[in-house]
Amino acid sequence: MKNKFKILGDTAVKAGDLILTEEPFAFVLSSKEKGNRCDNCLKQCKVLKCSVCQFVHYCGKNCQRDAWNDHKWECANLKRVYPKVVPDAARMLAKIINRIQRSNGATTKAFYNATSFRMWKDLMSHYTDLKTDKKRMDHFSSLCVVLFEFLKDISMPNTVELMGLYGRMVINSFTILDIDMNSIGTGIYLASSIIDHSCNPNAVATFNGKTINVRVIKDMPCLDWKQIRISYVDMMKTPIERQTELQQNYYFLCTCDRCMDEEHLKYVHAAKCLNAKCSNPVNVSWKENLVLVKKPEKRMEKTEENGKLEDKATTKTGENKNEKNNENTSVKKTERANEIAIKNADKLETRNETAIENGVSEENITNGIEETNINGDNSICCEECGTKYNEEKVEVFIKTMEFSELHLHNMKETSVAYVDICKYCLERQEGVLHPLNVMYAQTLDNAFDALIQVQLWETACGYAEKLIPCFRFYYGDVHPLMGLLHLKYGKILLYKMCLQEALNNFKQAEKILKITHGERHPLYREHLLPLMSQTILESE
Repeated sequence: MKNKFKILGDTAVKAGDLILTEEPFAFVLSSKEKGNRCDNCLKQCKVLKCSVCQFVHYCGKNCQRDAWNDHKWECANLKRVYPKVVPDAARMLAKIINRIQRSNGATTKAFYNATSFRMWKDLMSHYTDLKTDKKRMDHFSSLCVVLFEFLKDISMPNTVELMGLYGRMVINSFTILDIDMNSIGTGIYLASSIIDHSCNPNAVATFNGKTINVRVIKDMPCLDWKQIRISYVDMMKTPIERQTELQQNYYFLCTCDRCMDEEHLKYVHAAKCLNAKCSNPVNVSWKENLVLVKKPEKRMEKTEENGKLEDKATTKTGENKNEKNNENTSVKKTERANEIAIKNADKLETRNETAIENGVSEENITNGIEETNINGDNSICCEECGTKYNEEKVEVFIKTMEFSELHLHNMKETSVAYVDICKYCLERQEGVLHPLNVMYAQTLDNAFDALIQVQLWETACGYAEKLIPCFRFYYGDVHPLMGLLHLKYGKILLYKMCLQEALNNFKQAEKILKITHGERHPLYREHLLPLMSQTILESE
């Protein structure tokens, strides 16, 4: 495959550098976009049905001609099974089978530098993992039934080979996104499949139609493909949610620095400090046996030198690393109670003075003493200012988290965010959840999108302002979604004729999107730049 890539060398790689451009090995437009987008270029426009199968749509004769080699074998089959609709996954797997059997798919080389390339056989199938994955085996079985009916004129691979194809498809597929970062299809990109995952990535993959573009978002001393990382999952989740999704979909436990960051972990389910002048997160247990991150498992092994048993940490690569002594290990309750009891009076007095200066009333001061109940458990208080949570406040926090979790789950299941529900959730969360709590951030995100849909611009502005620090915390300073947020916020401000604020947000969007998408991408060239020009003209 004729890919465009950055030549390897000792020269430094700068944020925004395009390191790979690639066309798909196989792809399908999502069925929910049927009749709304061209099945070849994926452009959203007026489209016309294929005159034979009446299933796929094209924006014009050029796209129909370009797609014919890929479509001609399925055209008659789609017509034959009509009115039955072939699921996207079955159609994708059928395209892969056809590409390998009827075309040059088995020998196609997708280069990611001048001498290195990936072929279909290089993709991992995780065959062993698939066989023990009931959900995926059920999916595979249902696809086989569809495929044997759909591909009657093609010699089908045997079950073992077919499962290998299925495994390579589900493990290596990319979700194709539109300019608003919404899913519109699925594609296999051979060269791009070399890129591993990190929750703290140094590169991003964006799409222009079906073409994937990979750009670095952090400066690097040189281009080393072994060090390039993108995120496979949405990062505005708890570490355990990301780990679970990666384990289920890709069969590895992520132990990247971001997932293991204890400081970051303090915020994801944090309560807001009751002291209005304090921004410190307060950790309140709200669910029994709640786990926010899964650490690498430890096992006991004998060392060759002395035959003694030592702890070894098991990573996803199978390498064993010496486990450092855990300085933060929980001590026994009785020891903890004794430790608390002998805290010196100087610290007690200092904590009192600090808390009073921060505006905490005397009755809410813990006096530097971490109180224990009859079981020896610590009472809940802010580590920064000492403000204490009583049982009533703890109960309010627990109920708010449970309420938020329920409605966020319901909105995810229905793929619809209702304005009234979002607003009610936010009202309950205000002053209770920390501003960087992931549930607060997710609710704000849903509310902002819902308000745009119903054109409630004034309220949307307020939510966008609160959402910016949340996006920065979870996605980082340079991320496509961060750039899009500034772009959307700027458009609303322009509509309201808040020109200077609009221009400031467009400038922030330009700074980010120039790195993540590049100056030639339609989002930058056709959407952002005209809005900036309009704002400047309106200001004169």
